[in-house]
Amino acid sequence: MSEQVAKPISRRGRTLKLYLVDGTPSGVITAELGVSSVRAAVASRTALPELIRREEATRTGVYLLVGPDPNLPGRQLVYVGEGDQVKTRLAAHDADDAKEFFTRAVLIVSKDENLTKAHGRYLESRIIAAIRGAGRAKLVNGTEPPFKGLPEPEIADMERVLDEIEILLPVLGFDLLRPAGHEVGAPNGAAIGEHVVAASAPNLDTLFVFTEAGTDAKAHEASDEFVVLSGSIAKAQEVPSCGEGLKRRRTQLLADGVLVPTEDTKFLRFSADTAFDSPSGAAGVIYGGNVSGNRYWRHVTTGETYGDWRKHRIGDGGAA
Repeated sequence: MSEQVAKPISRRGRTLKLYLVDGTPSGVITAELGVSSVRAAVASRTALPELIRREEATRTGVYLLVGPDPNLPGRQLVYVGEGDQVKTRLAAHDADDAKEFFTRAVLIVSKDENLTKAHGRYLESRIIAAIRGAGRAKLVNGTEPPFKGLPEPEIADMERVLDEIEILLPVLGFDLLRPAGHEVGAPNGAAIGEHVVAASAPNLDTLFVFTEAGTDAKAHEASDEFVVLSGSIAKAQEVPSCGEGLKRRRTQLLADGVLVPTEDTKFLRFSADTAFDSPSGAAGVIYGGNVSGNRYWRHVTTGETYGDWRKHRIGDGGAA
């Protein structure tokens, strides 16, 4: 089967309104997207009392509590909730020893105060499903069945609200809902929160291969990430010099079912597209040890190294 080339996606600009409530970036911040019915308010945990005193916190809405995962550097823990008066729930969580992990909180409400308890439960359920499907953070929530107690017209309205939330959260530093390799708000053909996402075919201009030590992996640049594609083959055995952080990342990918055994016990297979911060981070997981992504990822058509490809991109102004 021949490789497909992804077509450029045409996007329109959006206006974002940010308000620093106390004039500093460390205090409460509110955010709205142009002409939108949704408002988000975000605060660090130290500024949570100020957020709770805000008028937005007296409304029905959904909220996320986010903090670093102590067991895996670079990954976040997240709890998603909803409430008729969000401030009551936030105050309770702040006093809960089981919620010590969170360092930031964001709440989302309707500017016209049209959200009901049922709307909040629907949004909560869909956001939880989105986070699970994206695999970017570990959910602290227990297992919750999907909430379907809304008539079809109201579900359509809430899906439009979710579209706004999907764009707002990454701007505020909560990039938790986006599947690996997808642009925020891109028309990728899949609804937010679905576990199986029909991704666009990788663009050959940004597609690379890694074949060291018997591996066979493909990856592409997408948005601000380096995404290893489902079906890529990695080594099962780590090299003696493999760092502890890299070992933890591989162990977590195995536990999450992202790296799965193959018939050949020497190798593992990626069961899903998986995002990394850098080509070297991806190469390290595949190789089982620290390795230069710039040197060992090679362009699928030209054979040049990723490092050389980057130099040419920068040298010609970023043209593909």
